Amino acid sequence: MDRPTLMNTAGWMALPIGMMWAASFLCTMYGTDRPSLSLLGTALAIISIFMLYRQLKNYRRLYPSSWLHIFRLSLLTCLLAGLLTDAAQYAYFVYLDNGRLLTIMRSQEYQQLFQQVFPNLNPDEIVKMTNELSIRDIVMQMVINNIFLALPISLLAALPVRKVSKIGD
Repeated sequence: MDRPTLMNTAGWMALPIGMMWAASFLCTMYGTDRPSLSLLGTALAIISIFMLYRQLKNYRRLYPSSWLHIFRLSLLTCLLAGLLTDAAQYAYFVYLDNGRLLTIMRSQEYQQLFQQVFPNLNPDEIVKMTNELSIRDIVMQMVINNIFLALPISLLAALPVRKVSKIGD
């Protein structure tokens, strides 16, 4: 049986992972009003890592390969799933958000949290900065975050994938 290309395999594996991440993002965005939705979003993110692990394990069973190959497949899958999530995030901000995120960012609680994280900024600078954010700025920051998250998530999923032992070994 011929081994499929890394890109084809990662593309197919990324579809369910990316859909779970997009659903997790939507649950988190709407979870500000409903904590149970936020909890569901967190659960989906954790389950997606286990799902990726299972996909990698099945791939290695069908196509015996080195751990480095499995890690590359995992990383590429996470990057492609991140792209799918980025598309969903962009669509959310363009069609569904209607200023919800900026309203949250302008809230007193968020301002206090921001002040704790960045104590040397004054509150007026924080309000000015949030007012100047565009959809493009928000989505670009999320793209960068998704790229940086791909490495640790792919490592978490790929590390436990063990070489398949043959019967009699």
